[in-house]
Amino acid sequence: MCMTCTCGSGFRLGQIEEGDDGQAFIRFACAGCDCKFGIEATSEEASPLFEHPVWTDEAQHCLERLPPYLEPLVRREVEDYVGGKHLTLITTGLITEARNQGTVAWHPDAEGRLSRVPGAVRAMARVELERTALDRGLPEVTVSLMEELKARYFGMAAKTS
Repeated sequence: MCMTCTCGSGFRLGQIEEGDDGQAFIRFACAGCDCKFGIEATSEEASPLFEHPVWTDEAQHCLERLPPYLEPLVRREVEDYVGGKHLTLITTGLITEARNQGTVAWHPDAEGRLSRVPGAVRAMARVELERTALDRGLPEVTVSLMEELKARYFGMAAKTS
C-alpha cells in the first residue's frame, strides 16, 4: 500500500509514538513537498497500514534496553505473537502481552491503585500481577490479588477495617 500526496510523491513513515492510553500516533511526511499528517489509532486499527511488523518508538526503546543476546529472541517472540493475532503495529502493551502469552483484564479499583505505585516499580508490578492472574486462570487483576502479592513480596498488606 502506498499513500500518494497531491504533489504526486509518496508518503514515508515517520515517528510512531505511544500515548498513555495505549493509542499510537503515527506520523507521515511526503517525500517530495514535505507535507505532513498523522493518525491516532490502536494497534488493531493501524495494523492494516503495514505489511511487516512495525514497532512504536517506545516499544523499540524497550527492545533496545535488553541485553544483546536477548533482543533477537524477544523480538522473534513478540513478532510471532502479534503475527498470530494478525497485527503489525507493536506497542509496549503488546510486548507485555506477548511475554505473558495472553492478557487479563484489570478491575477499575486495581487499575487506580496501580497508578499510585511509584513509576520505578509500576511496570514490574503490572507484569507480576498479570502473570500471577494468568497462572491462576483468573480473568482479571483485583485489589485482593494485589494485596496478596504485596503481603507475599513485602510482608505487608493493607489493614482491613
